Amino acid sequence: MNMTYLLPPLVGALIGWGTNWLALKMLFRPVRPVRLGLFTLHGVIPKRQDALARNLGEMIERELISHHDITAVLTSPELLESFRPVLYEEARRFAEERLPGLHPMVAMFLSQSMKDTVADMLGAELESMIPRLAAGVGAKLEAHLPVRDLVRAKVEAMSPRTMEDMLFSILAREFGFIEWSGAVLGTLVGIAQSGLMILLA
Repeated sequence: MNMTYLLPPLVGALIGWGTNWLALKMLFRPVRPVRLGLFTLHGVIPKRQDALARNLGEMIERELISHHDITAVLTSPELLESFRPVLYEEARRFAEERLPGLHPMVAMFLSQSMKDTVADMLGAELESMIPRLAAGVGAKLEAHLPVRDLVRAKVEAMSPRTMEDMLFSILAREFGFIEWSGAVLGTLVGIAQSGLMILLA
């Protein structure tokens, strides 16, 4: 008698967990279409990989990484300020090492104060050029860095197994929750069935 009432919750838990597990697997499997009479089984993601790649590329370019965002980073005061020490160091190196080697006469008349002056002037000139160069690079990115097309090509070239491994590594906890929530719901349905059996007995 006890097993009669225990069996529905146990079977419900197994069915709930199994159906959710199968549903998650069928997102990726089978990789190639399998004909079963009038029906064709094909994993949702392998079947729709081209559309997924196209939509993902458009969404990333529109919502996550636009050319405007990249240009804003390139021209941000914080980034430009980080270049400042490098610019002046390169200017100093040019004045100390390269400039005297341009011509023997230059080295003869080039004092240390003149080298320092050249280094400061060159550093300041380079510093003033950087914002214009950064803005120019940002303007050219749309033609030379098509985010949408790059993402689309990467996703289209990705094997279904790689996509499966990637998504399961990222969403392992969430997928596990889906599987066990199916078991819990199945158990609750089984308990309700046992309760009805007891009431109708």
